[in-house]
Amino acid sequence: MTRRILTITLAVLVAALGTAGVLYYALSADSRARAALTDAVTVAIAVERIPAGTTGARIRAEELVRLERMPRSSVPGTALPAVGAEYDKLVLTSNIAPGQVLLKANFGEQSQVTSGLSLPDGKMAVTVQTGAPQQVAGYVRPGAQVAIFLTYKLVDKDGNESKIERTRLLLPKVEVMAVGTYTPPRANADGGSTAAAGGTSTNGTLLLTLAVDQKEAERLILGLNTGSLYLGLLTDTVTVRPGTGVENTDTAGGVTSIFQ
Repeated sequence: MTRRILTITLAVLVAALGTAGVLYYALSADSRARAALTDAVTVAIAVERIPAGTTGARIRAEELVRLERMPRSSVPGTALPAVGAEYDKLVLTSNIAPGQVLLKANFGEQSQVTSGLSLPDGKMAVTVQTGAPQQVAGYVRPGAQVAIFLTYKLVDKDGNESKIERTRLLLPKVEVMAVGTYTPPRANADGGSTAAAGGTSTNGTLLLTLAVDQKEAERLILGLNTGSLYLGLLTDTVTVRPGTGVENTDTAGGVTSIFQ
């Protein structure tokens, strides 16, 4: 009988301890929840997609954001508590997705934003098309600095093409603003890839948007339409200098031969 009473007593104690543990966990969770609500901050959240270039004035006028209270620990320190009047003349420098918290860094000067691209002062955006190898196999990324080389056929004073080809530095240093999507080669009827003009097989293309001034844009567009472009990815330790280039001849007057 004594052993049975002892067993029952132990079972009651274990059950009591378990109940106490559950109550303690519940009370702790409730305390943590209350603490999170107490330490909450107000943030501005996009109610729909807001395109780059939208002014703060328009965001306020069209009520493109809603205000919510969120735990301070779950939002960045630069989150906006509201889009105030001080942002009326500023614009978004990138697209904002629905449900995204707006940050101070999302806004910039209107003069620096064009169609979603934040361009350096005095520069315009020009897009060129290159193959994957010419674009350093896809390692070129937005913000990178590149040198652009041009391979072209020499022409005489009457505009007639010769069989001599020359490769020269076209632009020593330009900034990459955006890189487009890779386009695979188009297959022909016999299963091979379609050949480009001149018999060169197309290995897919990449669109590259560069920040250039007027003179650079003119040279770039002319080069794209009269020859083929090749990019070199630059680092801080690389210096490229304009020169006469290299020709596909054994001897060339004043120009380095490809074999020298």
